[in-house]
Amino acid sequence: MKTNFIFSKKLLFFLIFSFCFISYSVTAQKKNNDYIDNLIEVFGEDCFKDSFHGFVLYDLDSSKYIFEYNADKYFTPASNVKIASLFAATKILSKHLPSLSYFEKGDSLIFWGTGDPTFLHPVFENSAVIDFLLLKSKTKKLYFSTTNYKDEPFGDGWAWEDYRTTYGVEKSVLPMYGNAVYFEADPSCEIEVYPTIFKDLIKENSEISTKNFRVERDLGLNSFEYNIGDLYYKNGKSIPFHATSELITMLLKDKIGVEITHLAYPMPENTSTFYTMESDEMYKRMMQQSDNFLAEQTLLMCSAELFGTLSTRKVVEYLDKNYFNTFYNRPRWVDGSGLSRYNLFTPRNFVEMLKSIRKDMGEEKLFETLAIGGEAGTLKRRYEFSRNSKPFLYGKTGTISNNHCLSGFLVTKSGRKFCFSFQNNHHRESSRTIGNKMEEILTTIYSLY
Repeated sequence: MKTNFIFSKKLLFFLIFSFCFISYSVTAQKKNNDYIDNLIEVFGEDCFKDSFHGFVLYDLDSSKYIFEYNADKYFTPASNVKIASLFAATKILSKHLPSLSYFEKGDSLIFWGTGDPTFLHPVFENSAVIDFLLLKSKTKKLYFSTTNYKDEPFGDGWAWEDYRTTYGVEKSVLPMYGNAVYFEADPSCEIEVYPTIFKDLIKENSEISTKNFRVERDLGLNSFEYNIGDLYYKNGKSIPFHATSELITMLLKDKIGVEITHLAYPMPENTSTFYTMESDEMYKRMMQQSDNFLAEQTLLMCSAELFGTLSTRKVVEYLDKNYFNTFYNRPRWVDGSGLSRYNLFTPRNFVEMLKSIRKDMGEEKLFETLAIGGEAGTLKRRYEFSRNSKPFLYGKTGTISNNHCLSGFLVTKSGRKFCFSFQNNHHRESSRTIGNKMEEILTTIYSLY
């Protein structure tokens, strides 16, 4: 009897514990579902009510959307467009970046650019092309052709005044130095210029209105003017240059130290390609720092790989025909960076692309490539995590005036994985206000799930 009584007590305790656990789980799940079900009410709050918003949350474990709000409406996504550029790269480019196309004929080497933006870039310092051309110059005469370039310096729908900013760098067939000049001034009025070849192209203009060091360049020219202003410490400026064929040839000759002739030589079909650095490092900077120049040149490299010619339009048409035709909505895609307001994507488009990139790159590498909440890139000061936990949000931001967007992945407290896209257009609130509200929503989902 005593044994049966002890057994009965254990059974009773187990049943009570099980009931409590199930009740708690059901209550917790209901709380989670209630939050998601009522999330639509958030879009009636003051910071959202007078503007246009879309949000989708996709459960990667169950392969289902658990929340959709304006999922299939079109938005101006700003730099979220770089997700499309990364999507293109994972479909088209190889592990190493194409840096030159070349053709050897008799005692001549003719080469064409392939759009590689890392060549002599101040961050990547990729000089492999220099070594290649120097080696070839020992037995060959060097000729540089630009007949494969079928694009424009600026994208459709870009603001014209962006040409003088570091986020509006010109596209080109053979980028060098990030297609920008670096100027540095100190209080002694000494001006340092890199590359030094631009030293002869800058002059002082005291009529430029400024309180600090300022450099200006007119559209379509490579003559620079500066006013040192009231400078009390060293100050540097990067200003994009106008990437003409003549300038690129001059920069190459200056760097290599051998004669290079520019000529209009049509590209034959049997050219070879010279590959240099691994692509992952460039993708990481493109996504984490939201580098417009790298994104634009990525599409040009994709075009060079597919067609031999460099054309943003051609590679976009290729993606539309071969990949976007299977999407729930077909986006209107115009440029690689998202500077253009002509771009139109739905929140669902970004989830579809991110899922595909995750499959192609692998989750670990993709998470390392995206901006990381509380840790790296444009999300470094948002979505912070405790010392004893890991980052929980990996994404790509997108901001132009009156538009602020975020798409990426969310790993919840319990380990569930979501893919999401949050698009906000035409708001009069500051991007900080919209960003704070997005952070509140996504952090709550992280905690509840």
